[in-house]
Amino acid sequence: MKPAIVAIVFAAASICQAEPFTVTVNPTADTFVREAEPASNYGLAGSLAVSGHNAYSYASPTQQMGRFDSFMRFAAAPVVQALDTNFGSHYWVVTKITLNLTEVTQPNNSIFNLGPGTFDVIWTANDSWLEGTGMPSAPSAEGLRYQDMASLIDPQADKSLGIFSNVGGGTGTPAIVCPLLLRTELAADVRSGSDITLHLAPADEEIGFTFNSRNISGGRPKPGLQVTADSIPGDANLDCTVNILDLIFIRQRLNQDVSTGDNRQADVNADGRLNILDLIAVRNLLNTKCQ
Repeated sequence: MKPAIVAIVFAAASICQAEPFTVTVNPTADTFVREAEPASNYGLAGSLAVSGHNAYSYASPTQQMGRFDSFMRFAAAPVVQALDTNFGSHYWVVTKITLNLTEVTQPNNSIFNLGPGTFDVIWTANDSWLEGTGMPSAPSAEGLRYQDMASLIDPQADKSLGIFSNVGGGTGTPAIVCPLLLRTELAADVRSGSDITLHLAPADEEIGFTFNSRNISGGRPKPGLQVTADSIPGDANLDCTVNILDLIFIRQRLNQDVSTGDNRQADVNADGRLNILDLIAVRNLLNTKCQ
C-alpha cells in the first residue's frame, strides 16, 4: 500500500514556476582610451571604440589611428531590485547575460577607426575608475586614460566573457548582441548588486569597432546589459542545482513560518506551508540544473 500512496502524493506535489524575467540596464559610466594619446581622457564622448593597430580611420583609408580600448561600468543594484520584485527576495538565479552594442557607421571625429574584426569582452575585478570629462574634440587629463590601464586590469583576476565580431561599417542596426559567458564572478556581481566593469579589448589587429556610448544623443540606443533570471523549481538553497542539499535545507525548516527569513525558498510547491510535500517535490526534481 505504501508505494501506491507515495505515488499519489508525488503527483499531488505540483510546482509553481515563474517565467524567465529579463532586466536591461545602461552604463553608469563609460569611456575609451587611446594608445596614441596615453594621457588623454574621453569620458563624455558619444562613442566608444575598440581598435587594433592595423585598422584605418573612417575618414582616411590610409591613416591608422592606433589601438583603442573601452570600459563600461554597470550598476547591478537596479537589476536585483527588479528581480526581487518579480521572484521574491533573492529567490532567483541568473541564467543568461548579454551585452548589446550599436555600431557607429559615421563617427563625428576622424580619430575613430572602422573595420570588421573581433573583440574580447572581459569582466574586470577593479571597479574603481573615473569616467572623466574629456571628448575627442577636447580631451581631458582627468579620468581613466590609456596610461592608467595597466594599473586597472589584472590578468590573474579578470575573466574573458567571450570573443565577438562587429559588422565593420554596417548599418548600425540591429544591435550587435554578445551573449556573455556566465562566469562565477560576473553572476556573483549581479546577485550581490555590485558594480560590474566590462573591458572591451581588440582580439585582432584589424578591428575598428566604434559604437554608441551612454552619452549618445538624439534618443539613439545606448549600450545595454541584459540580465535574464529564473526560478529553478526545487533549488531551495539557490546554488543552481537540485540535490540532497536542497532536501537538507527544507528538512531544517519543516513546519516553520514560510514568511520568516529564507523559508520562502523552502516552500517549493508554493502552497504556503513547509511540510513533506516540499521534500517530495524536490525528490521529483533531483539533478535539475541551471542552463
